[in-house]
Amino acid sequence: MNVGVIGTGFVGLVTGACLANKKNQVICIDIDKKKIQKLNKNILPFYEKGLKKLITTKISKSIYFVDNYKNVNYLDLLFITVGTPLVKNKVQLQYIEKAIVQILKSYNGKKKILIVLKSTIPPGTTEYLYNKYFKKFKNLSLINNPEFLREGSAVKDFKKPDRIIIGYRKGDSIKKLLNIYQEYKCPLFKMSWSESEISKYYSNTFFSLLITFANQFSYICDKLKDVNQFNITKSLMADRRISKDKFVPDLEKYLVPGVGFGGSCFPKDIGGIKSIFLKEKLKTDIFDSILKINKNSLNHSTKIIRKNIKPKSTICILGASFKEGTDDIRESRTLSIIKELKKNNYKIIIYDPVVKSIGGIKCKKFIASEVKKYKNFLLMTRWNEFKKIYHIKFKTLTKIIDLRCLYKKNKFISNKVQLIPIGNGALI
Repeated sequence: MNVGVIGTGFVGLVTGACLANKKNQVICIDIDKKKIQKLNKNILPFYEKGLKKLITTKISKSIYFVDNYKNVNYLDLLFITVGTPLVKNKVQLQYIEKAIVQILKSYNGKKKILIVLKSTIPPGTTEYLYNKYFKKFKNLSLINNPEFLREGSAVKDFKKPDRIIIGYRKGDSIKKLLNIYQEYKCPLFKMSWSESEISKYYSNTFFSLLITFANQFSYICDKLKDVNQFNITKSLMADRRISKDKFVPDLEKYLVPGVGFGGSCFPKDIGGIKSIFLKEKLKTDIFDSILKINKNSLNHSTKIIRKNIKPKSTICILGASFKEGTDDIRESRTLSIIKELKKNNYKIIIYDPVVKSIGGIKCKKFIASEVKKYKNFLLMTRWNEFKKIYHIKFKTLTKIIDLRCLYKKNKFISNKVQLIPIGNGALI
């Protein structure tokens, strides 16, 4: 089929590249001309595992990048993947509406086209957009199709989704969209517009809640002797009411204590759903708690650092991105930690496989022979590359504060390593 994708950000490029590799002809549209010029030279605006390879093999064959809407009338489906930022506690829809206006300016009214909204939007938005822009066009159907792509594994998530949700109005044909997804072997949920819209918030709130739940318990686990939160989590996962084999990704992954969540998704969506509740004059207790605990997790982590490493010392930070597999530093906890460390006059060195700089500090590539000279490490991102530290023979006492529970004590070949994982008596 002929597919259009509006927006060449994280969701748009992954969607376009994956569909182009499924025998579709894909046109990616973005009004940023410089961005389009770079994409046509195969220069991607961000790092995402496996994405460059997909685009490289299909560029100018089945995926094209343009800065205009001239090809709208040749399309069967048109995905809208533009951003919906949270500004002053309100989800912004202007980028979606601008895209729709441009679509309608080019549309001649002849061909039946499915307009598919993949952007995260508050419940009621699809209906609002339909009534404002599409009601008079008999050949245009508006569908809500939320994305569940995790940065760092987005290509894999698109190819092997956990579920597909399609929100539509009864009577509208969704056959073309079903054809796009027919190869995927996963549950397919057909819902109303509002059910589909809120499903994304529902999912992200749930996983944010798991993270904050684990982080809340790390406060007490770090105050007690002979307590390892990892062991406690393992015992929970044995409960027959939790079958982790039915969760993709594993539920256990979100029950790891740490410095809190960041990125462009969880913080924005928790704030977004909170604003929706406030608009309806509903209580927001659970959202308030999630955001508060996430903030407190940073304070807790800072206490661990100050307890174990003296101010003015040099700290080697491992990881700049908000999670492994991406170069995204939006809402990165590393950025927050840097600010706290600077207040206490710590000297900072940062290593990251893909991020070039953060907080005004240039990042270095991890080289074992170079990092062995440092005495204080702070693990912030779970890159597998940082496991190389296991094989370094440190000559003097070396402290490794693990704020992501990556390391295991028995794997270090050096007996000079003092491992200090969060949730394991780190404040005693």
